Amino acid sequence: MINATIVGRLTRDPEQQQAGQYNVTHFTVASDSTRKNRDGEYSTTFVRCTVFGRQGDVIAQQFKKGQPIIVSGELSSNTWQDKQGQGRTSVEMSVQNFSFVPQDRFQSQSSGQDQDKEVTDDDMPF
Repeated sequence: MINATIVGRLTRDPEQQQAGQYNVTHFTVASDSTRKNRDGEYSTTFVRCTVFGRQGDVIAQQFKKGQPIIVSGELSSNTWQDKQGQGRTSVEMSVQNFSFVPQDRFQSQSSGQDQDKEVTDDDMPF
């Protein structure tokens, strides 16, 4: 089991669905690296997040696309073949805890990077 904490921004509004008597909330967090890659750019990792119950309700009500969030939980990877037969891999997290990020703290952590960079579904590798 791999437990991790991720600081990033939501790539779109959280989505909820009913699973039995519980709500399940899904969202994706884009987290920029603090180091440049070989091309001199900051790489971005996209993490698909799932959270159950009341915490998911709060996330769905309080967070929108582009807002910073801190999530922690169990990481896993998922591999599959897309419609074209290409192998794909995604990083996923079963969220156990989350936190709001003060705007000034988030901006100071990612200084030197493009603050106005919009992340769309087309940017996601899956």
